[in-house]
Amino acid sequence: MHMRSTAYCTVVAQNYLPQALALYTSIQVHAPDIPLYILVVDGNRRDLQEGRPNLHILGVDDLDIESREVLNLAMIYDVVEFSTCLKPKLFLELLKDFSRVVYLDPDTFLIAPLLDLDTAVDQFGTVLTPHFLEAIRPGSEIVSEVHSLTVGVHNLGFGAFGVASRPFLEWWWSHLQRECLIYPLMSIFVDQKWTDVGAVLFDAHSLKHYGYNVGPWNLHERGFSVHDGVYIMDNSGEPLRLVHFSGFNPHDPDAISERLSISMRDAGGVTAAFRSLSREYAERVLDAQRAVAPVPAYGFATDTGGGYISKRLRKIYRKDLLSSGSQDALPSPFVVGEKTAFSNWKRRAAPRGLRITMSDLAIALKYALPDEFGALKRYLPRVSSRLRRQLLSAAEIRR
Repeated sequence: MHMRSTAYCTVVAQNYLPQALALYTSIQVHAPDIPLYILVVDGNRRDLQEGRPNLHILGVDDLDIESREVLNLAMIYDVVEFSTCLKPKLFLELLKDFSRVVYLDPDTFLIAPLLDLDTAVDQFGTVLTPHFLEAIRPGSEIVSEVHSLTVGVHNLGFGAFGVASRPFLEWWWSHLQRECLIYPLMSIFVDQKWTDVGAVLFDAHSLKHYGYNVGPWNLHERGFSVHDGVYIMDNSGEPLRLVHFSGFNPHDPDAISERLSISMRDAGGVTAAFRSLSREYAERVLDAQRAVAPVPAYGFATDTGGGYISKRLRKIYRKDLLSSGSQDALPSPFVVGEKTAFSNWKRRAAPRGLRITMSDLAIALKYALPDEFGALKRYLPRVSSRLRRQLLSAAEIRR
């Protein structure tokens, strides 16, 4: 069968649709012949396709995941974890019809055609972008290389995958199905940290192009200017391709990002060209907000009775689901007919939330009080070994 060449895609909950539509407008300017597939994890918004050529809205029912398992994933994960865990399944689905799939976070913005990708994807199969391309000077106030140790070497706001990526994507899904967690105590950060391992196992290519995936974390090395109407990277002369507006508030575009620990308003790399671009992006997002207003809340934040689902409750559900060994073992909070059964499970589960919290505190104390834990290991080795098994068991992380 003849396969089409390239598709772009992104993943959102409905409350992030304005950013995805802003991304779509940039693709229409720079790559109008390439379709954009938006996977909406918590609703059907196919109405947005009307009047938008080459825009395709997908739901989780379009993926090769059983419907009960979708409900399980929506329960064990929060909105970020759920959205990111579905990526490999989306890419595998699109690779049935396309020879290349390019993932773009909904808060990315295309600045120029991605002309460098076809050759790289065809050669390497999997193409990723590192957070940094240069060593960071000691004492930097904005970011340090600890950032990569914490959240991963590569930023998964961008990735390109070819048919040769399938073994990597299947391996990635084998972890993300139950281990796509924001869990620093276990050195896990959703989908990103896993690719540190997968990039080695499956020979992924790190694209060392200064113009790709420019974001708040690397602006110190990614300043750019406008030359004859074209954005050019100051230090390499390469064209700017893709900007990642992570943590961006469209009502305050000069803040650049609200996720870093210090203000980015006057940070290095925030050039006049970047400020102009961020204001243009803010207008695109605000226009899209008006187009989809009112923007709904996340669809899996509450159960069928309107009760908020806490992170702690999601952890307990995940632990019980793993312990059961069956995807049908637990009542779902999202099925009306199972409302009473879920309420009963929730009541029984409540006391165990404290145990999970205490386990996390004990793991933290292990590193906060290393001498005391070292003494425990020396003088009470059996107690130490039993405690370690209990801590890992409570987290339900394979080690």
